[in-house]
Amino acid sequence: MTWTLTRDPDPVHGWFPTGRRVPLARRNLTTDRRRLLASVIGIGLAVMLILLLDGMWAGIKAQTHLYTDNAGADLYVLQDGMRELYDGGVLPLETVDEITAVPGVDWAEPVRGTYVILELHGTKFAPYVVGTAPGAPGGAWSIARGRAVQADDEIVIDSVLANRHDVTVGERIDVMGRSFEVVGLSSDTSGFMTSYVFMTHAATDQLFTASGTTSYVLVGASDPGPVRDRLTTAGFNTLTAGAVAANAEEVASGIFGGPLRLMVIVAFSTGTLIIALTAYTAITARNREYGIVKALGASRGRLVAMAISQTLVLALLGLLAGGLLFVAGRELIIAARPQFDVAFTSAAALRAAGAALVMALLAAIVPVLRLARLDPASAYRGS
Repeated sequence: MTWTLTRDPDPVHGWFPTGRRVPLARRNLTTDRRRLLASVIGIGLAVMLILLLDGMWAGIKAQTHLYTDNAGADLYVLQDGMRELYDGGVLPLETVDEITAVPGVDWAEPVRGTYVILELHGTKFAPYVVGTAPGAPGGAWSIARGRAVQADDEIVIDSVLANRHDVTVGERIDVMGRSFEVVGLSSDTSGFMTSYVFMTHAATDQLFTASGTTSYVLVGASDPGPVRDRLTTAGFNTLTAGAVAANAEEVASGIFGGPLRLMVIVAFSTGTLIIALTAYTAITARNREYGIVKALGASRGRLVAMAISQTLVLALLGLLAGGLLFVAGRELIIAARPQFDVAFTSAAALRAAGAALVMALLAAIVPVLRLARLDPASAYRGS
């Protein structure tokens, strides 16, 4: 059979015998399928890492304001100079009556919040203890088993913490030398670094020998803006729930933001290098065929389009693989460490897709330069 070589009108295909199209870029990628599979998995792992880090960071930020999202307060009164709840401030208890007397305040409740060192079954950890009046806002907002605290020798602990240390309802545990009965297990009260435990405010007074004081005051108001202005004018350090949440998120960003961004950069760079190496190897291995294409009159733009098409295909396959790996990795993380919230949002998916696209475009630089400098005579010298 006689074959006649002609120009291919399709800018992303190389050459073809008359009447038959040969997609050179695609064929070069699929010739060595083991290499292609290894490359797609490598790119997928990079994309998975980007998605997991993005999801973990979103979860961390959400958990920093877990308390303010559920406490039910519109305003928070803190010690002067304090910006968020975990600073460990101290206020006189009579501050509650002074706040209640301000026009527009619907209710005000004291909360003691502090970290303590507990030991359960030989393991030490540092939960955040929240002390409130029984039935008042600020206590456990979701009970998975049992009930809320009603007496000063009762405690509610986070269910994730309880499962990890085999603590059950009805068991007695020691807190700073005092015995408490576990009357309930709370849900949605576990953070990435610590968990919440709940007891009465009076119990915390006895534990910390701090009668007549509290850590901060929750304030309810139907019109928080003017009430905040009045409280501020009266000399109280008053923040909105949104401001407290933003301050907590800022602190977390200062601690974890840098390392997480660095890991994202590493994952992005790894994916880019894998795409570039795979596309460059595929082009180098078929150097003679590309030389024929150029000898037949293919323009530099056509060769560039072929190189970019290869990197885009690799990025797309890697993105799909990364999505599947992310789903599996997310389930494994949640099963092994339920305190970590790996969130997935449409914004995260768009960021991952954008990262894959940028990977492909950056990775195309080396193959493009290779094809641009290709000597057509290489078609007759062999590969």
